[in-house]
Amino acid sequence: MSLPMPIVRITEDCMEAYMTVPPTGTPENYTVEYLTDVLHLNHIKIGIIPENLQKIIDNNIYNKEVLVAKGAEAQDGEDGYFEYLFDTNLSQKPIVLEDGTVDYKNIKMIELVEPGQKIAIYHPGTNGINGYNLVAQFKLAKHGSELPPLKGTGFERLEDGVTYRAIMGGKITELNNRVNIFPVHELYGDVDLSTGNIEFNGDVIVHGNVLEGMSIKATGTVTIDRIVESAYIEGKKGVILRGGVLGKNGSKVRSKGNITAQFLEYADVKTEGDIEADSFLDSRVYSGGTIRLTGKKGCIVGGTTHAVRGIEAREIGNMAGANTDVSVGVHKKVYEQITTIDRETKDDEMQLQRIEEGLVQFETIMRQKGLSFRNDPRRMALVKEKVRLSAQIAGRKEELEGLQQIISASSTACIQVIRNVYSGVRVSVDEQTIQVLEPHKTVEFKKYMGRIGMFNIGYTSK
Repeated sequence: MSLPMPIVRITEDCMEAYMTVPPTGTPENYTVEYLTDVLHLNHIKIGIIPENLQKIIDNNIYNKEVLVAKGAEAQDGEDGYFEYLFDTNLSQKPIVLEDGTVDYKNIKMIELVEPGQKIAIYHPGTNGINGYNLVAQFKLAKHGSELPPLKGTGFERLEDGVTYRAIMGGKITELNNRVNIFPVHELYGDVDLSTGNIEFNGDVIVHGNVLEGMSIKATGTVTIDRIVESAYIEGKKGVILRGGVLGKNGSKVRSKGNITAQFLEYADVKTEGDIEADSFLDSRVYSGGTIRLTGKKGCIVGGTTHAVRGIEAREIGNMAGANTDVSVGVHKKVYEQITTIDRETKDDEMQLQRIEEGLVQFETIMRQKGLSFRNDPRRMALVKEKVRLSAQIAGRKEELEGLQQIISASSTACIQVIRNVYSGVRVSVDEQTIQVLEPHKTVEFKKYMGRIGMFNIGYTSK
């Protein structure tokens, strides 16, 4: 007596097959071999699941669909990648603690490595696993792509071909799988007469104070752990003053990057970037970006503070009515500078055109007479003047572009005061100025219909 024929259903994508087995009606039972043959008759060649067939038999699963064959999706390989063994997520932003204070001590903008330190491991790409359906149609998988060897300076690749090691100490950076190790001047003490002034092509880290009369100049960043007295600090890429500045009206801080400080007292600070601090006291501060005083104090008291893009502070001025000037935007002199530079550039371009015409005349005469005037003093003088004027025009255009960027950046500049602004404060937006005559809370100053408007911004005092 023959066994009943099970029903097989195959999904449209031929990736799964289900079997429905009717009762035998006899003492004879199904076998795995029999059910497998049924699948073969239905053109199922691979992907059969023998253990599911056995379950049907052992558990007498009748008149119920059971998954008995399954294809496999193609699994693409993983691309190769570098695992960096140093911190690549550095930030100049201080951390605001739960009590409202700001942690300037743990700002990390520089990652240092030592000679011989492992800096990266390359993980090669993996091969893909081909897929298939039940009728033995294969789906090819992609193999993971490989990256070229790590590029940069200050490190070497070991013999295993995947491990990289620093060959010098210094500051390490990573961008687009390019690693560079730069020299760092690190001082474990104060900058004073015994150390002398510091001038360094790279980054400078001082774990002590910078005493009165000293100076630090660096083409990279300058980080100072303790107090800066009446000293000169210049870090072209940025400055971090974890202790702050007690300037006695003699300190200067300069940068093209961002400046972060615990506090600024009697300091002269100027940067093309942003400034973040907890307090300013009787200081002269200029930022080509944004100034934020968002710590527990977050105050500006006395002095002059200007930011092209905007100022945010908790308090400006004090109850004693200290004379405090805060301003945003651009001054009239910036527009005057643009007009002057534009006029001077046009004059130079006219002069350059005349020089080029003179040089063309020399070329014409040389061709006509068959003589060479290349070393003629008059021609050489014109060539030198052409080079000078070309460089001068390029410099002026670069300066003009910078000023125009300042104007563009200042278009939405405003001053936000989260807590109190006191009488004695003078507020300027571009060339407009108003005097604060009585205290106000949670306000914003910005230009409105050609004048400075004061608007409530709805903050609650913390």
